[in-house]
Amino acid sequence: MNLFDHTNPDHIRILKEELARAKRLITEAYSADRLWGNMTQDERKSALYVAKAPDPDEYLSAAWDDIPADLQDLIDLSTYERATENQTGRSLYRGTKYAMTQDPMANRFVMTFLRQRDKAAIEDLTVEEMSDLNVKLWRFVKRNEPRQKQDLGKSSMTADDYKAWQGRGGWQGD
Repeated sequence: MNLFDHTNPDHIRILKEELARAKRLITEAYSADRLWGNMTQDERKSALYVAKAPDPDEYLSAAWDDIPADLQDLIDLSTYERATENQTGRSLYRGTKYAMTQDPMANRFVMTFLRQRDKAAIEDLTVEEMSDLNVKLWRFVKRNEPRQKQDLGKSSMTADDYKAWQGRGGWQGD
């Protein structure tokens, strides 16, 4: 059986869609040129100082490919990747945006965090900063939730809950 028929227009259309998808995935992948181009002057300067560049000011406005390869090897650009450009970062970004829309106190917390980091918007945060924000935000939200009082000697499980739990495939006895 022939799986691909080059004369079938549906097969050709599917192949074109898959090729377009593959090209999009390749261009969305980690790109040092894109990361270096999106970095602010302060971030570039910081990265060059960490790499101990002999004259960091010389490379501040240079393209990534104009920086010598031995210096490129010492610069870790992944720490400067924006959260919106990374799968994990986008997930954290969506969670943070959701919390901001649901709770005005969470919104104020995020705005304070941004002022402390000297960022204009949460889209400017790196993946590391977004992760840090997310952890601190959820601790803040959890701390400010109303607490339910519960007796330590009593279980909150009812008889119906216990019956439902028994039928979950646990040990049934001999």
